[in-house]
Amino acid sequence: MPDNSKLKISAKGSRKTGDEFIKETAYLSELVGCIEIDFNPPHDRDFENEIEYLQKLSAERGTKYTVHAEYLNGAINDFNEAVQKATMDELSRNIDSAAEIGAKIVTLHPALEPYGLKLQKRIDLEIDAYQKLADYAAKKNIKIGLENEAQTCFWFPDRACKFALLAETIEKVNRPNFGMTLDFGHASVSGEDYLSAIKIMKNKLLHIHAHDNLGRPENNLPKFNRPDPHLPPGKGNIKWKEIAEALREINYAGHFELECEVREMKEAVDYISKL
Repeated sequence: MPDNSKLKISAKGSRKTGDEFIKETAYLSELVGCIEIDFNPPHDRDFENEIEYLQKLSAERGTKYTVHAEYLNGAINDFNEAVQKATMDELSRNIDSAAEIGAKIVTLHPALEPYGLKLQKRIDLEIDAYQKLADYAAKKNIKIGLENEAQTCFWFPDRACKFALLAETIEKVNRPNFGMTLDFGHASVSGEDYLSAIKIMKNKLLHIHAHDNLGRPENNLPKFNRPDPHLPPGKGNIKWKEIAEALREINYAGHFELECEVREMKEAVDYISKL
């Protein structure tokens, strides 16, 4: 495994299952010392064999893990109590799985705001949900990193995308194990100042997602047919050298996760390692 000691480089894990998952995970473990395991489908059910493999890999090679909690189903701030409970139960299971593989960080997407309706009850439910999840995670020695979203449609409210409002949310939650997963690609798409965010968050900056793009959605759509193409660092216009310098200034000690395709990961690791 290469020495990534300057930045603790990690990688987005495989989206496959079964033998394909094992093959891609083994490959990633040759490149980096930490892999993020995504519990979105198909990893939300019948993932026991893969969990067993991850535990074995950790024991044999010292591979570490972080976790991305599910976000595709339900909502933690849904007015339907059954939907809200099902979502909270699923996220609690994600935290349980994180503990099984020894992960210390779980990344969580902010709640959505359907149809752009700005309802105070939704905000109150959201804060309450974050507090409950943080308290549950604390019992397992796990931290929760709230990820800044990419502002690509009206379902993502300002408080999910803008750093000033995310900082307010983290302050309201007021839990020592609740902080931020800073996604530079999402910040670029949203027109947010990610360099200032590093300095603002400081000790509340728990984890990083690193992928590249051309800025606003209208810049990416004509070329990539996606508002947020998740390119390897160096393939867009994000200021990676300045990011590395800003992280050094705050003595950031967390992982620097490359969030691109498995086939692009070696190129991404090589690029960031040179910084």
